Amino acid sequence: RIARRARGAVVASAAADAMGGGAGDAAPDPYKALGVKPGADADEIKKALDRKKLLYKSEPEKLAKMEEAYESIVQASLAARLKGDLSGVDKKILNADAVSLFGPWAPIKCESVMKDKQVNVAIAAAATIITYMTPATVRNLQPIIYATIFMMFRMFAKLADVDPGPSANIDREAAQQHNNKRFFRSFSIVLATFAATLFATYYLPNIIFEMFSISVPVWYLLNQEVIVTAFCSVALAVLTCFYR
Repeated sequence: RIARRARGAVVASAAADAMGGGAGDAAPDPYKALGVKPGADADEIKKALDRKKLLYKSEPEKLAKMEEAYESIVQASLAARLKGDLSGVDKKILNADAVSLFGPWAPIKCESVMKDKQVNVAIAAAATIITYMTPATVRNLQPIIYATIFMMFRMFAKLADVDPGPSANIDREAAQQHNNKRFFRSFSIVLATFAATLFATYYLPNIIFEMFSISVPVWYLLNQEVIVTAFCSVALAVLTCFYR
């Protein structure tokens, strides 16, 4: 713990210099600006930035300062890495240039505020309850399909808050392109989650039943749509509440 604090102090000092301070200047502390302690890991710092983006989404000047603070911490850590000094570099920042399994479209951790979580969970719960209350003979997957569409718009709204992009007043074309990317990401990441969960809970079991000639239980046949909807609802709620 003491070693970690020492390493955090090294990076904090370098980050403060990166924000414009020198040996004799009272440079702003980027960790203090983001509300985290020196030595915090990469996830904690990124979460702090996301919270500040939500807090200052209508205040461009403060938002710019938060992004500058975050950038200074990352740049200071990467600069230390380039110099061969890895003592103050977070392990996740060390691999910041590594390409993830799903590339730039992989989900990124980003926790929503409580109010948004409640709305997301309510949508998921409504889809499951409606499916369960529907008579078994006429059940279908329409409730979860509609819930998926709602979740796409919820994700788009979340991206608009945490990733505002260029101002339309300054660069309308860049702002439109950024908005299109947000929409495409919202559509693709939510749809991919729905499709993967649907395959794992609906198509894959049926394939296994047929391949191995397994007798399908009656209770499963009567409640398959409820099971699929419940799993898909949970997956979509987790995605929209904790990722972007």
